[in-house]
Amino acid sequence: MDTLGPSEFARYTCDIITDAAKMAELEPDWNALWLKAKGSFYQSFSLCYHSWKEIAEPAGRSLFCIVIRDKGAMVLVFPMVRYRKGPLLMIRPLGPNAAETTDMLVDPDTDRQAVVTRAWRTIERGAKADIIHMPFIKVGSTLDQLVQRRRSFERDAEIAPFADLQDQTDWEAYQKIIGTNSRQQLNRKRKRLSEFGEFAFVEIDPVANPERTAELLEWMFAQKQIWAERAGKDWNMISSREYRDFLFRWITDPNNIQQMRIYTIEIDKMPIALKLAAYGVSHLDLIIAAFHPDPQYAKYSPGFVLDEFWMKIVFEKRLNVDFGAGSEPYKLFWSRNVKNDLANYRIPDTLAGAAAIHLWRLKRRVSAHLAERRKRQPAPVPA
Repeated sequence: MDTLGPSEFARYTCDIITDAAKMAELEPDWNALWLKAKGSFYQSFSLCYHSWKEIAEPAGRSLFCIVIRDKGAMVLVFPMVRYRKGPLLMIRPLGPNAAETTDMLVDPDTDRQAVVTRAWRTIERGAKADIIHMPFIKVGSTLDQLVQRRRSFERDAEIAPFADLQDQTDWEAYQKIIGTNSRQQLNRKRKRLSEFGEFAFVEIDPVANPERTAELLEWMFAQKQIWAERAGKDWNMISSREYRDFLFRWITDPNNIQQMRIYTIEIDKMPIALKLAAYGVSHLDLIIAAFHPDPQYAKYSPGFVLDEFWMKIVFEKRLNVDFGAGSEPYKLFWSRNVKNDLANYRIPDTLAGAAAIHLWRLKRRVSAHLAERRKRQPAPVPA
């Protein structure tokens, strides 16, 4: 554990944890901070611990976990990992790398600007990385403002739809806000699906039922593989045994401070839609989803039908819903187009990093130019 010396933020002490055993000792303080700050799933100790044990450590990455304390009390924690990508040394937040948002877990009663600035400067000065990768930061956040002070970075834009339900008190009134036509379509789709066989909505607690959880995760990854092949997508999480191990061990961990749930709709006990979610103090995080590829089911939007069941449960708990990064129509529908703008940053911190960012930009411009030229080329004349 390396302790940084005094700085202009003399009130706070800042530690860099590089030993996983030392990080494990943080669990009680980390959980208490997560509850107080009403943290998201990607900020929980359990997710970070299993990300390290099942993904980062086997891949040979090194830990770089920043902890800031005020008179001994933890007021910020931000776990990261360092790793090689070709000749470059990279650093990024510790996690499963499945498009989760990035933000530091901060005590709401502390000076957020001061502690986040201290942590960011610790990364810049202490990580000794060529490139700092900060995926999916909320635009306008304290961390986003600090990143944008840099002279050079590579940035991609994304959105994260967010359903603000806490001001809603009546489900029927909320459905009216969604719209009569949409509700009628939803009713028709649910009715047609129920005509295929015994139709059921199922809620599974992974901790209480790990065997069924394992079966459903295998089903989910199988459907993801079919989708990826049809769409021509290359999502390495689908075939990653490390990611599968991480997901199962994380959601079935009895020490997880979060309540995990798998929601499915089934026909004759066969799942046709599945969504995994994590409950927090103030909101639910949607983690991952999968759907049966058979066109006879797909045309009735089983995932959309499933949403109505679990959205009502969340509504009754007076929680919001964070749908995560992505602009899928169902996310925009249930959020009523409310969203957080996200930015995916790659920030060079050395000359080698700056050169690599320049080459990546050049490559992207060339690829975009070639793609545009292909669009403009006339179709070949049939012989």
